[in-house]
Amino acid sequence: MKETNNQKKKEKTVKLPSLSEKKRGTYAASTAKKSLPAKKPAIKPQPPKKSAALFAESLKKILAKKPSVAKTGAGSVRRVSPKPIRPATVAEKKARAAEMRATGFSLASTLVIALIYIGVVVGISAILSTCGIRWANDVFALAKDEVVATVSIPENATVSEVSTILKDGGLIEYPAVFRFWVNFKNRDSETPLAFKAGDYELRSTLNYDQIVSKIRDRKARGIVKITIPEGYTVDEIIALFVSNGMGTREGFIDAINNYDYKNYTFIAKLKEIQLSPDRKYRLEGYLYPDTYEFYADAKEVAIIDKLLAAFDSRFEKDYYARLDELGMNIDQVITLASIVQKEGKFSKDFYPVAGVFYNRLNSKNMRRLQSDATVQYCLPERKAELSYTDLEVDNPYNTYRNAGLPPSAISNPGWDAIQAALYPEQHKHLFFISDTDGSMIFADTEAQHSANAAKLREAKEKGTSVD
Repeated sequence: MKETNNQKKKEKTVKLPSLSEKKRGTYAASTAKKSLPAKKPAIKPQPPKKSAALFAESLKKILAKKPSVAKTGAGSVRRVSPKPIRPATVAEKKARAAEMRATGFSLASTLVIALIYIGVVVGISAILSTCGIRWANDVFALAKDEVVATVSIPENATVSEVSTILKDGGLIEYPAVFRFWVNFKNRDSETPLAFKAGDYELRSTLNYDQIVSKIRDRKARGIVKITIPEGYTVDEIIALFVSNGMGTREGFIDAINNYDYKNYTFIAKLKEIQLSPDRKYRLEGYLYPDTYEFYADAKEVAIIDKLLAAFDSRFEKDYYARLDELGMNIDQVITLASIVQKEGKFSKDFYPVAGVFYNRLNSKNMRRLQSDATVQYCLPERKAELSYTDLEVDNPYNTYRNAGLPPSAISNPGWDAIQAALYPEQHKHLFFISDTDGSMIFADTEAQHSANAAKLREAKEKGTSVD
């Protein structure tokens, strides 16, 4: 019986499959005559028996949980039980509600900002498009009511001045656009744009290019550079311009004595002053010496106006207040500055020389300036040295014979001389004499002055200067 059982065990022994065979999924028993049947799935072990009540409670808990499925790779799955959902607390509910309100407000704010941005963009676009249409209509005269106007273009008018004239005449609407257009069109031109002075009858139906074409000066206007030295007289300035082919002597004299120049403060001040009838030139002293550029065909009035404009720009408001402090008017100060300019060779001497003249004007016994420069001005021609006869010439400009200032300036002074006349050096000198090198020697009394003159004569004989 025992042996029989062992034989049965041996008959049931089979060869287990190798790993490679398992992968292939098929294998055969090495000793059995027949293939083993397919392996049945393992039966899940049953839970141990419990009491009916405990089992029912366990079953209820199991049924209450709904397992979730998660992939673990290679097509297999595993069941994952979710965490139990905990009811939200009151604080959490309030926080969630606040978050939702904030989110809603943020969305609303974003929407409002977006609408405002769109509105601004649309508004700006509408404004630009409207302006663009109006500007284009003005530039090209596309749909303008016809206006006929006669305008006067002055000598040497600028684009800015022309644009204002055209605007005032109702011929254009936008002077700034006109200036931009004209300057842009002529940006690469080798010669500057110039307008021909005169009266023009124009229509508003002309575009910008047509207007410019009618009033521009097509001649190649040459440029002349002129330098007026400090201390030049009106006669010398006129000769300088005429020698450069600009204007005539008669035209300049008329422009200086008769033309009504406006918009200059000093001109208005001169009109308030009772000018001497012995005055040679009305504007002597105010033709500011400097370097200028003029068109070669510039008229006399335009040339003189440019010199006056330079003076007006330099003589600022504060200097008019200084005139009140000195108790003098502008013509008196400029007349004094013109004498200082002609007497002094070096600007360092201008201030003490001006002080001498102020001392004489305020003196009771020596109010005559006794300036050689004033005598030279009234002589037909300038002399290297004046004679005693010259000093006795009967002329209102001769300050050896006449007390106080001459009827007008005797030159057109530079800025240093004008400053010296406004702010003279304070001292007690009443005399000065020019040394051989042009510098000044000052004296308080006539005796000191006579001694200085004697030293000067001796120095000239020796070819030296006074120590």
